[in-house]
Amino acid sequence: MFHKSHRRSGGGVMGIFRMFLSLIILAILGLGLLQAYKSFSGFDPLTLNPSTAADFSLTPDGIIAFIKALVSDPGSALESTKISEESTASDIKLKFAVIADPHLDYPGLAKALKIAKEKNTQFIIAMGDFSDVGTTRELMASRQKFDEGGLTYYALPGDHDLWDSRDKGNIPNQNFNSVFGPPYQAFSVNDVRFILVYNSDNYSGLDEIQLSWVEEEVDKSSADPSAVTFVFAATPLYHPSSDHVMGKVTPKLKNQADHLIDIFKKGGVEEVFSADTHFYSRYQEPKSMLNMTTVGAVTSDRNPQTPRFAIVEVYTDGSYNVIETPLN
Repeated sequence: MFHKSHRRSGGGVMGIFRMFLSLIILAILGLGLLQAYKSFSGFDPLTLNPSTAADFSLTPDGIIAFIKALVSDPGSALESTKISEESTASDIKLKFAVIADPHLDYPGLAKALKIAKEKNTQFIIAMGDFSDVGTTRELMASRQKFDEGGLTYYALPGDHDLWDSRDKGNIPNQNFNSVFGPPYQAFSVNDVRFILVYNSDNYSGLDEIQLSWVEEEVDKSSADPSAVTFVFAATPLYHPSSDHVMGKVTPKLKNQADHLIDIFKKGGVEEVFSADTHFYSRYQEPKSMLNMTTVGAVTSDRNPQTPRFAIVEVYTDGSYNVIETPLN
């Protein structure tokens, strides 16, 4: 006897259900991969749109970061302060560069310093990770590049710059201090206040002496309403998606980070600049609406973007502009 062959239909309610279930599984896998990548790398392209794809390096890190960028929440990004159409070079009262995370990429650091000088910046704020493990030899090699750059620079230690000293049982910033000097400081140039905070010790945070000093420096700034005040802290106090923030290693330091944010907002600080994420992004802390920028990394290693840094122009009317500056 012959039997009719029957082909199972892929349609109907069960077909729709299977398709819906497959989409859910794919979405969960995708979110899991993105979360794992974020936790591992700390990269977050908050300000990216598809037209800026050329800014990414053609590496696995760069491709994944670009995909992340397409699904990021654009509402959390902070636009650069707009330059008035009437602004000219004569309107700029101060121009400086913010450079971070060269690690052992000495050619990249030299190139960044060369660009900063060509752009007529007056000095450099250097925010740490001038080494991989914080040996005096590594730190001295980076210092040599800064000295050869021909611009005045003010340096903060990153967490990598503390490793060797801590491993040898010394105070974590001992090697850094011996090469670059004090780990925190404040100064003023043309009515612009600069407060450089040493917050990259992932285990201890700020001690009471430095915390009192920070409060005093912010009070000085708030007492002068005409002054523009910027804070520089190598480890971000907050980031919308990256876990490369103060309190990641030692959770109790999250409270100290929140306290610093409160001090800076109440003291009239215009913006807090940070490093460590190896990604340029601008955003606001949601509770205080304090402006924040991570300036990207000069190193080409473990960097989903092409290497970059920031240049800041401050104008005679007190406004300012943060300019993302790739090395290529």
